[in-house]
Amino acid sequence: MFLDTANINDINECMKTGVLKGITTNPTILLKENVNRFKQIENILGTNTELLFVQLIGDTIEELYDDYEKLNNIKGCKKIAYKVPINLIGLEVVNKIKSNNPKTIVLGTAIYSADQGILAALAGCDYVAPYVNRMSNNNINPFDAISKMRLFYDDRELECKILAASFKNTNQILDALEAGAHTCTIPTDLFKQMVNKELALNAIKVFNHDGQKLDEMTK
Repeated sequence: MFLDTANINDINECMKTGVLKGITTNPTILLKENVNRFKQIENILGTNTELLFVQLIGDTIEELYDDYEKLNNIKGCKKIAYKVPINLIGLEVVNKIKSNNPKTIVLGTAIYSADQGILAALAGCDYVAPYVNRMSNNNINPFDAISKMRLFYDDRELECKILAASFKNTNQILDALEAGAHTCTIPTDLFKQMVNKELALNAIKVFNHDGQKLDEMTK
């Protein structure tokens, strides 16, 4: 799984669990940190993360590819993967990046339908990110779309992976994985909710309390 954040404290805390493969960001997430975009990217690259997804910015093919080249020149760029919003321009940018640098990891983002995700994979994306909660809010069944994408990828032996995104609760995460998503990117609060269950915390508290009593008996 991936952590959807640009906050250094959250990254340092959660990466220690060993569960997370890397970090995903977008311009909105980066803006919350109130730090220069390139500076914050360098800060994240300095943490213990294997892979950092950064979204390209621009309205044209030239602007998006120029941003890619700038990011590809910063320190630690070997750990950067690139998010490209999928529309006609985005597909061409993906094709251009993969044609010039086949080993570059590209994620097609802002996926709202199965056909969009299929085209992104055919263009050369290594990952696609269907927006689960946003799709639901627009009366689109995200889990049906994920299932159709996964079936298409598997039937044709495409290596593209579904990295589901945009969640409001942990049930959506589980439903996305059940529908066929290979992995997910989740915000820090939902990541903690997945493991810090109240019943589990209460049980742990009792165990530790009883353990202290046992220790006192041996003194």
